Amino acid sequence: MRRWHFVFLAAIPLLLNLSHPPSRMELTWWTTHALDKVRPYDAGPTHGQNGIKIQAARNEFEPFQIVLRAVSQDAEAVDINVTDLRGANSVIPSQTCVTVYLERYLDLKMPSGTDGATGEWPDPLIPQIDRYKKEKRNAFPFQLTKHRNQPVWVEVYVPPHTPAGSYHGEVQISIAGEQRISIPVDLEVWNFDLPSTSTLVTTFGFSGNTGLRRHYGRYTSDKDVADITSLYQKSGLWHRITLDGSAGSHPLVVSSGTRPAIQWDAYDAQIGPVMDGQAFSRGEPLYGARATSVALHPPPSLTGAEQQTQYWREAVSHFRQKGWLDRLFLYLWDEPKESQYSKMIDLGRTARRAAPELKILVTAPLHPEWQDFVDIWTPTINCLERKPPHPDYCQPAVDRVGYNAELGRGKQLWWYQACNTHSCNGVGGDYFTGWPSYMIDHDGVRNRIMPWMAWKYGIGGELYYATNEAYASKDPWKDVYVFGGNGDGTLFYPGRPDVIGGRTHIPIESIRLKLIREGLEDYEYLVLLNKLSGSQSATKAVDSLIRNIYDFDSSPERLYAIRESIATEILRRMGTPAQRR
Repeated sequence: MRRWHFVFLAAIPLLLNLSHPPSRMELTWWTTHALDKVRPYDAGPTHGQNGIKIQAARNEFEPFQIVLRAVSQDAEAVDINVTDLRGANSVIPSQTCVTVYLERYLDLKMPSGTDGATGEWPDPLIPQIDRYKKEKRNAFPFQLTKHRNQPVWVEVYVPPHTPAGSYHGEVQISIAGEQRISIPVDLEVWNFDLPSTSTLVTTFGFSGNTGLRRHYGRYTSDKDVADITSLYQKSGLWHRITLDGSAGSHPLVVSSGTRPAIQWDAYDAQIGPVMDGQAFSRGEPLYGARATSVALHPPPSLTGAEQQTQYWREAVSHFRQKGWLDRLFLYLWDEPKESQYSKMIDLGRTARRAAPELKILVTAPLHPEWQDFVDIWTPTINCLERKPPHPDYCQPAVDRVGYNAELGRGKQLWWYQACNTHSCNGVGGDYFTGWPSYMIDHDGVRNRIMPWMAWKYGIGGELYYATNEAYASKDPWKDVYVFGGNGDGTLFYPGRPDVIGGRTHIPIESIRLKLIREGLEDYEYLVLLNKLSGSQSATKAVDSLIRNIYDFDSSPERLYAIRESIATEILRRMGTPAQRR
């Protein structure tokens, strides 16, 4: 989808000297899809079409990129405007449905494993006007440095009830206030809708305490922790993921004798809007979106079995009363070591006896001796499939078929990426190549493919340990290298006014977070196709892209072609064929 163009811009002085013809600035530009990570000195395409062509369902976001480069001299005060997208009988308004971002580069000093790369990579997205506070930020207008690419990310949201059909607009590029380039945008709206709440369950970690300190430099108050957590949770919902903010927001437990006193008011106020679908105002994208999960962790202050029993009973009663029990799980233990098994088993069995309805999650492969209390098995993706000729990475190594008996008993199988997909110590090697990845210096398909994998392997949910891990020990604007990977556990950047302009603090999303959302939207296509034509069609589409967890087609063009073919089949089954392109 890359398209390359040259524009020659005359620099006209106030008083024209006829003996010195005006200098000419050569500006190049091209467009490309969202899966292309354009680095500063990448060559542009050699040929292509004019304009941008994208396709989307209703209630879907669809991004594209424009890449600008000044060839002969720097260009000052470059700005971008996207017009309304107009159809035959309807308009998609740019003001509420289009967001323009400047892509900022990070200079990576270490690669993410064997197949990563150092140097400058695009990842933070600075909005022209942010969706959270509706403030203009300082990324636009910007300067183009000659011989250096500057990509711009443009995101189009198609509102519900938008009539299907063709919509047309343009991207206008100006220099010093004068429009110089107009790029046509053609959007085809497909005649079906995506839900606002993700069908695939997710729980992505977030620390409100760490977020507050990185934004404000210190802890200020519990209210500020709650406020910053709510802002990031809203961003999570806009990207179709559920943020587990329990690291900074949890019920207040007062240990007194055998019956702990639990104060729910502040906790309920924190999670209520995302649990009840009230995080967004009517007219905002994904209105009505709800969290797909909510985690509770064992309170460390409750050490006795009787206290724990009372706590879990009251928690289940409270969540049932709020209508949230179906999404509640106990995050019992994270990657337990053998020396911790005994304590974990005691906690798990106490919770099981206290509240049989409470789903219990452990991030570990299947252990038969834990079957009496674990409801949600959550191994790393490496633990579900062996990669010959390498020895088993996980102990125990249980392939996907090994979970069928548990699933038949009503248990669930989730999974997660960890640093073992790229090598936790940064050394790498062939085993650590090819897996899905959320690293900056891995290609866009690897960032997007996880929901497709979840469909192929019958996975019910995705867990990710953190989204702001680097906030704790680094300045993320300079370095997000954690556990051997660039961006491991860090999908956001702290949008402080001193960095991005404006008056208020907001989350800054990464390209990788956008691509995770793209994958979750792809998953909704598979869900709809499955409903209309049965599992065989969806499975065939996924199998044409994925061979193994560590072996899949990394061609962006191939993924987009399969997505379009799925949409075409959905429309055919619904009796509304797609338009010819």
